[in-house]
Amino acid sequence: MGKLLKPRGLRGELWMAIFNDVDSALRIGMEVWMTWANGKLSSQIIESLKISEKKSWIKFEGCQKREDADNLIGLNFSIQRSEFTPLIENEIYLVDVIGAEVLDENRKILGSVIDIMSFPAQNVVVVETKEGEVLIPYVDAHILLFDKKEKNLIVKDVEGLWN
Repeated sequence: MGKLLKPRGLRGELWMAIFNDVDSALRIGMEVWMTWANGKLSSQIIESLKISEKKSWIKFEGCQKREDADNLIGLNFSIQRSEFTPLIENEIYLVDVIGAEVLDENRKILGSVIDIMSFPAQNVVVVETKEGEVLIPYVDAHILLFDKKEKNLIVKDVEGLWN
């Protein structure tokens, strides 16, 4: 869903980056899950938030001062799948692409998706291959199709990408 960036002021608020720039399902009173460096999860309840195109911030219940916010810097946060905004036909959540088998136009297996990276210009698919990781921009120039049912990501044969 997003990442906690740095404290905003002295009252426990945090600036955040939301990975889904089109729509955010976040709302006051919602439980948000944080992933710590050691892999453990913890949850917080949203007390207040502001979501905007340029800068968004969030405040959690019990996070009352800057020091409380400092402890959360850099953590990724997520929500339960049941809280996601419903999709319309032919839409996907990028998280659904993780774990997909990556195939070329001739249906030859190239690897599997291990992560999605979100950048301001575009999202990037991280593919694990026998030779190592390959980064593929999730744009029409590179992606032909994501088959949700078969969990296959079909990519175009782009010169230099796989060689």
